[in-house]
Amino acid sequence: MPMKALSILMRKYHRWVSAVAALFLLIVSVTGVVMQVQKLTGSDGEAESEGRGSVPAALTSAMESPIYAALATRTLDTARRRAPNAPITSVTLRSADEGIEGVVSIPGEPPREIVVDARSGRVISDEEHEESLVRRIHSGSILGEPGTVLGILWGLALVILSITGAWVYLDMYRKRRRNSDKTGLFW
Repeated sequence: MPMKALSILMRKYHRWVSAVAALFLLIVSVTGVVMQVQKLTGSDGEAESEGRGSVPAALTSAMESPIYAALATRTLDTARRRAPNAPITSVTLRSADEGIEGVVSIPGEPPREIVVDARSGRVISDEEHEESLVRRIHSGSILGEPGTVLGILWGLALVILSITGAWVYLDMYRKRRRNSDKTGLFW
């Protein structure tokens, strides 16, 4: 395929993909910015749930591996008693004011989170864990399965726009360099 025809084809793909994907990419970029601002200002509500912040004395020095294993095992056993047949996606140990908490994530609609005092095995909370609306819009999960497919498509759109945009830019650069004495990358 001649270079000129390939350049025309790349411009055509770039225009069509950008026209179709523009709305979705705008939504994803705006929600991404909102999430980052929330994270920066600490208003995302996850600082407490992820145990960030000051580290209590219980975690200021490393514990022996068997201690971590015992804490995780106690957390998992407690969660299995609470939800015997539920699949478990993760078990996490995190710092808490009183010591160490074990967090067990259970998938579903909505997902469930069981928080256990990892030292005593006492259940602290057992609640449905809803993602924020902004995060659900950003990930596409607000639409369920079609949202996942859309997420894949807008990700592919970004890849295609990056490739075709680079091609269009290089073609413009070559023409500019050939037709004038300007050699800068940007004009």
